[in-house]
Amino acid sequence: MKLCLFNVENLFLMHTGPGEGYKKPLDKVEWIARTLKEIDADIIMLVEVGGIHSLDLFNSRYLEDKYFTALIKGNSDRGIEIGYLINKRLAHFHQIVSHKETSLEFNYPHEVTESQNSGKKLKGHRFSRDISELRLLQDGKVEMILLLVHLKSKLDKEGIDYNGVMRRTAELKKLVEIYNERRGDYPGVPVIVAGDFNGRAQRESVDPEFAALYEKTDLEDVLEVISEVPERRFSYFHFNRDFVREASQLDYIMLPPELHSLVKKEESGIYHYRDPHGVILPYPQDSFQRYALPSDHYPVVVTLKI
Repeated sequence: MKLCLFNVENLFLMHTGPGEGYKKPLDKVEWIARTLKEIDADIIMLVEVGGIHSLDLFNSRYLEDKYFTALIKGNSDRGIEIGYLINKRLAHFHQIVSHKETSLEFNYPHEVTESQNSGKKLKGHRFSRDISELRLLQDGKVEMILLLVHLKSKLDKEGIDYNGVMRRTAELKKLVEIYNERRGDYPGVPVIVAGDFNGRAQRESVDPEFAALYEKTDLEDVLEVISEVPERRFSYFHFNRDFVREASQLDYIMLPPELHSLVKKEESGIYHYRDPHGVILPYPQDSFQRYALPSDHYPVVVTLKI
């Protein structure tokens, strides 16, 4: 079984309404489709999709309708959703569950202060997007669970949470709770966590908000499982105002221990973009090369001997 995680950077194939969203350039849409055909995954976990209509249209127009689509609208304020493409060759039924109404049991400090002064009851925040839970079933039995996330970004438009750390910490804490709940609810069933974490969650270089991944779960980054070298762990490139390149890993497929021995190392890791002739392209060296790519993120792939 091959899994692919891919932040497709605003995959809007149609306008979602007056003044909302925008269409992704056709050449980039076609490149994303070509990339997914080359990867040929059984399950594709997508981040930043412009809704179910864009996903359905992408599948039917560019992927020969080879996939089932699964997407439940989340809490994104700009319509970037998380969803799945499930290859029709996969001999499983699937169910999708949303956690968008789940409370994070979290409030910002200024909200707590205002509540104390006013006496008004606090209303906890929810995920900035969602946890999209996909369950794979055979003969009515759950055989695998995927938890797909797009954690809070570093944007802080209101100036209340520098780099989004407090909100992202709360989201990660709740993600860990739900992961451990599923492990308890379905003994012996592998539970995989994947998504754009918007921060460093590598075991040897972990931002504080992700510490609970290693303190309270048995999860491991697939790049750690395959002992990938540091220079091949970049999944995101950004060029700052001074045009200095910033390379990092924001995208993760985290595996429980029972799957580690099933990982095919030679077919797992960061997928590197190819040109139309199949030649592997080097990492972008300037902002022009970066913006020429189909997405600001690179896909992450893992093949399991299942």
